[in-house]
Amino acid sequence: METEKRLKMLQLFYAGVLADSVRRYSEAGILADVEAQKEKEQKMAAKGQLAQLRITDPSGIFNVFSEVFGCISWNIEETEEKLTARGHSCLLCAIAKKMNLPKPCNIYCINPVRAQVEGLERGYRLNVRSTLWESDKCEFVVTGNK
Repeated sequence: METEKRLKMLQLFYAGVLADSVRRYSEAGILADVEAQKEKEQKMAAKGQLAQLRITDPSGIFNVFSEVFGCISWNIEETEEKLTARGHSCLLCAIAKKMNLPKPCNIYCINPVRAQVEGLERGYRLNVRSTLWESDKCEFVVTGNK
């Protein structure tokens, strides 16, 4: 099997495992607790992850998430004041919706991205304008010192 097909297959399996974990946390009645705990852990780990992945700016976060996890392909638009990342298709959202699960966005996308954005050295902030869970696109806006 060629490398790109293998990577896509692994990304599909990964999204399926994430969706399954949301199902299991929800059924156990602990989704909100796990989400809150993971958010704390993601904030603590962000700087190390950024260094390990050699990410130094907000666009790098979105590019690496797209490349490695393959759930969503971000289109990035940068101006002097902000970076806007938009995505129109998310594998994890599609799987979770098909399985009639709770929203997976916070635990596996928004909170990790926010932690990394805020972990960058220049005081960036993340504003989530919309997600594919309730809209036709994900739109994340990063503001701060550019």
